[in-house]
Amino acid sequence: MGAGKLKAVVVDAGPLIHLAEISCLKFLNIFDALHIPEAVWLETVAQGRLSHSELSTLQSIQRHSPLSSEVEQFVKENRLLHLHAGEQECLFVCLSQGISMLLTDDMAVRAAAKQLKILPVGSLGIVVSAFKRGELTLQEAERFIADLYDTSSLFVTRAIAELAIEQLRAADREQERERP
Repeated sequence: MGAGKLKAVVVDAGPLIHLAEISCLKFLNIFDALHIPEAVWLETVAQGRLSHSELSTLQSIQRHSPLSSEVEQFVKENRLLHLHAGEQECLFVCLSQGISMLLTDDMAVRAAAKQLKILPVGSLGIVVSAFKRGELTLQEAERFIADLYDTSSLFVTRAIAELAIEQLRAADREQERERP
């Protein structure tokens, strides 16, 4: 199937929860390593929103337990007090570990990531990336985008879901042009 894995990422709770709701956690295996801060682990696994067995399907999970004093200093310096603990830790881990991509569905976190020169990618983008890497067909990818909109707890507008489907179709057309 797809080429080599994508680089390491930090994962916020949203994509873990939303992809699990549509049985698509496996798409996170397109990344070389998944860095999960302790606050995100507590928000997902410890609260029963995700089971340990669901996460066991993922390869290369690296958990991080940053020092609260370091995170607090980072949050103050970067004016991130409006974010939740897991989101704060995600951004901290990105910068402290030199990881340039954050998987998150939260708009406030996406804005903060961009200010910190971190690329935010949401659940829809993960499905699009999995398609581009040959992990699923166009029809499967379209169905998963629809499932994120229709059945998951992800808040996404119809227009955004349709934009993601158009990105899938554009990538499919590009792949068709490249085939011999």
